[in-house]
Amino acid sequence: MSIVFATSSGLAGFATDAREFLTAVRFARVDALWLLLLLPVLGMINRWASRQRRLAVVQIGRPAAVAGQLTHPVPRRQWLGLAYPLGWVLLILGLAGPRWGKSDETGVAVGRDIVIVLDLSRSMRAEDVIIPPNGWTKTDAMEKYDPKRWLAAREGALDLLNGIARRGGHRVAVVVFAAHAKVLCPLTTDYDHIRSVIEDVDGQHPPPECRPSINEVISGTRIGAGLIEAVNAQDKRFPGYQDIFLLSDGDDPGDDKEWLQGSTKARENKIPVYTVGIGNPDDRQFLMLGPDPVPTQLQEEPLKQIAAETRGQYIAARMNPPQLGEFFRTQLEPLPSREVSDDSVPLPKERYPWFFSPALGLFLIGWLRGR
Repeated sequence: MSIVFATSSGLAGFATDAREFLTAVRFARVDALWLLLLLPVLGMINRWASRQRRLAVVQIGRPAAVAGQLTHPVPRRQWLGLAYPLGWVLLILGLAGPRWGKSDETGVAVGRDIVIVLDLSRSMRAEDVIIPPNGWTKTDAMEKYDPKRWLAAREGALDLLNGIARRGGHRVAVVVFAAHAKVLCPLTTDYDHIRSVIEDVDGQHPPPECRPSINEVISGTRIGAGLIEAVNAQDKRFPGYQDIFLLSDGDDPGDDKEWLQGSTKARENKIPVYTVGIGNPDDRQFLMLGPDPVPTQLQEEPLKQIAAETRGQYIAARMNPPQLGEFFRTQLEPLPSREVSDDSVPLPKERYPWFFSPALGLFLIGWLRGR
């Protein structure tokens, strides 16, 4: 029984490694992969030609008798018949320009500048993001998924980063806020560093700089301060190529519309703000942050107004973990890009020799078989 378990665990680990490897592979010329669709057509043509040859041999005599007349009959090795098809597959994959890993060369950063703003105020500790990601079982949800809002925001930020890193060239910065705002990471194309910064975000223990001082009487949610810090984190050289993603529940107990200062700052700099609402807008949660329970729920109106005033868009994640990677790839990545020559991007390493060499070997095997 233990042997079976070990084998299944090994296979699961291999499948996980293979999946991670395949997601890391990029192709410089993706359009070349369409040539793979021609291979089944060529296979059918080859099969038809082989049938026509057999019919021609039958007209001469029985195939066994004709084969006996050959001076040097070719032994049949069925597996060698795969040489040409596999060779063509590898050749096409090589032409598509496969890349993975990092090379020693660097390229120019071509893309947009994105600042991710995460709300770490106390209301983000509410547990009303109850719908787990697609594909998870109920057991997964119970054992792995914590329904706190700030965790859903962090997961949404990581999904956004994965979408940004898929093509590369875009610069990303990270800002967090509660009573005050702090830049955790300035604009950079080092996605591994950004990922580690986001993964280290802890909504239970925000950075000390984000908390109010002892003598301050201030709301614990300063959305405006977070947006102002995000605007300041942008590169002033590239107006028109900048975006801000704000992940928040919009719940400000101060109720003084402090967020207007941030939306005004973003509008004046012509930076669209894409607001992401996290939490339940229809049911209040009660947090024990002192002697009395504090009510909180998703307040969508401020987030909608921020998006409208800055010509951004409101994304109602609500009780679902935000899926922002696909949104970025379809809505923002096609927009005009800037070029930064002083912020080089590590390029993936070209791997086409790994495909061309075995393809050449398979073609040689197929040629020798046909002699």
